[in-house]
Amino acid sequence: MSIKYKLPNKIENNYQSFSSLINLYQALMKLFVEDVYIDFSNTSYLEANLSALMGAIFDDTDVFVNINFENFQPRVQTILQKNDFLSNYGYTKIEDKYDTTIKYKKFKSNDTQPFYKYINEELLTKHDFPKMSESFRKDFAKSLLEIFVNADIHAHCDFVYTCGQYFPNKKDLYFTIVNTGTTIKQNVCKFFERDDISGMKSINWAVQRNTTTKQGISGGLGFATVRSFIQQNKGALQVISDDGYWSENIYGRINMKEFSKSFVGTVVNLKIKMDDTQDYKTIEEQFDEIFF
Repeated sequence: MSIKYKLPNKIENNYQSFSSLINLYQALMKLFVEDVYIDFSNTSYLEANLSALMGAIFDDTDVFVNINFENFQPRVQTILQKNDFLSNYGYTKIEDKYDTTIKYKKFKSNDTQPFYKYINEELLTKHDFPKMSESFRKDFAKSLLEIFVNADIHAHCDFVYTCGQYFPNKKDLYFTIVNTGTTIKQNVCKFFERDDISGMKSINWAVQRNTTTKQGISGGLGFATVRSFIQQNKGALQVISDDGYWSENIYGRINMKEFSKSFVGTVVNLKIKMDDTQDYKTIEEQFDEIFF
């Protein structure tokens, strides 16, 4: 027996697309020993950093179903071959001549060194990436590493999925980190010994400086550093976990919503403005420039 699921016309970095993919995830989780055909015939536009979320969804459900793809529109298939996503499903890779993709990668949750290398080689060296001092670059990379490490410490998952995409016309770069495991809501409710904290409020607590559910270990600086950079950069940050959606826009405004269904895992999605002309330095470096 086979079942077909048609994806929406556009898959973008917004609440609606995340909701559609979470609905697909929950639908696949209810199946068992089925041939599933993911139909891309309606999908004319896909922001390819979301390959990280699609990969996590299809991996997490492939115990129950056999995933197949069909009816790609050429533009969508090409970008998914360029960023290595479709290489995992038997498709040949296409060279990314314009260097707009950040490769789709699946890491073991304890692969800290390979992930740190990936950040430095794939993301921070991207053409037009905002200028950073070496010290600031290391701090920023370490903040992303802490978010990655949370998948092992908090989510207790086996794998972490990442991918990115640069849109030169808009000067926007999106970078996505996804895990499937214990959600932020589950961890926060356990930490406070309550069961009535919503997904979105749990995320809002978790992204504050110096808040962590880790026992006896300092934490919370990963999100704090990323948020500080994103605010200066005029970018955006989205966090999805369980039934919660949390975002911070270019004006520092927080938007929180609930999904009708839950994602068993966490998505961290950064939007970085590549036309940013600031020269990023650490607080210590700025201090030295003023007084010495």
